[in-house]
Amino acid sequence: MNLILAMIQPSKLDPVKEALVKLGIQGMTVTGAKGFGRQKGQPLAFLGLLNMENKPFTIDFVPKVRIELVVNDNMVDMVVDTIVATAKTGTIGDGKLFVIPVSRAVRIRTGEENEAALTIEEPATLSHPLKE
Repeated sequence: MNLILAMIQPSKLDPVKEALVKLGIQGMTVTGAKGFGRQKGQPLAFLGLLNMENKPFTIDFVPKVRIELVVNDNMVDMVVDTIVATAKTGTIGDGKLFVIPVSRAVRIRTGEENEAALTIEEPATLSHPLKE
């Protein structure tokens, strides 16, 4: 199992999610993030915003979306290739992706571990937490 951690442009979240669902990905975690890379912040002079020294303000961190998902080993390359192809615009700031080994995964509700913890149960076996 591997954790795929991707930081992408916010405008690419929906296309990436749709592409991953088509691959059979059954869950992911998405959070807002801020960061910088080669662009080193963005001057805001075009908005007319100047600091006390009459220089343009800069944004030190650029908005990004952080996607986290754990996949079985046989899915890693396909998921990575899909995210890269879908999130890529060809411009600086497209983001980064990391693949990190996961030694153990546990579904807290059932205690299922590893690959079993990554799959969705059949709807007939799901029970409503308030009716148990």
